[in-house]
Amino acid sequence: MVYPPKVHDTFKKDFFLYSQILTLSQEEIEDEYVEKEMDISNLFTPFEYLLNSAYNDPTLREYIQNAFYLFIHENVTFLFEQKQIIIGDITEVQSLNDLRILKEEDYFDFQNLVREAMGKPTVEPPNPNEDPRVKAIKAKARYRDKIKAKKGQGISLQTTLSSICCMGIGITPLNIGELSYAMISVLMDTYQAKEKYQLDTDCLLAGADAKKIKPTYWIRNSENN
Repeated sequence: MVYPPKVHDTFKKDFFLYSQILTLSQEEIEDEYVEKEMDISNLFTPFEYLLNSAYNDPTLREYIQNAFYLFIHENVTFLFEQKQIIIGDITEVQSLNDLRILKEEDYFDFQNLVREAMGKPTVEPPNPNEDPRVKAIKAKARYRDKIKAKKGQGISLQTTLSSICCMGIGITPLNIGELSYAMISVLMDTYQAKEKYQLDTDCLLAGADAKKIKPTYWIRNSENN
């Protein structure tokens, strides 16, 4: 089971680091190699990168274990030589057939479940046959886009949470922590759509040009599902 974290989980130390650890994509690994001017032709997969990090750094291994616990509410054990991760307490398993094993071929789907639990879009599997030169070009383009994006970052989580508490929909500082983290952006999107619909409607009633203002009804599927 993958459990969506709640808002009160975001107040914990290293919450966002935990989510980044388990959602690291092949493209992000490529970007890291490009930033460090390393050879991009022989990359780790996200699963290999995770195991290698846990193997080489005991401190990071603990972070990775905490990240798993946040999302699956169970401990994990690394089998480095077998390139496997055992889910749950091994001592409670009656036979080898009862072991729940996370392998390379399962990890991509697991990552997408974590992304969905965070309210993030899922990603497509990487193309294993893509030309390394094309990979490098794409990675450099993403690196430039990342730099541009940092200059126009949106509102902070604290501002978003306080805004939701002021919407008058029964959410207060006393209970907002029980909402799932993924629901926060959905609430903001829906409320903003409602406000725009009301504003556009008021403008039309006040005599605005109907050719320029076309209200869109606010009850619809959110772009962030």
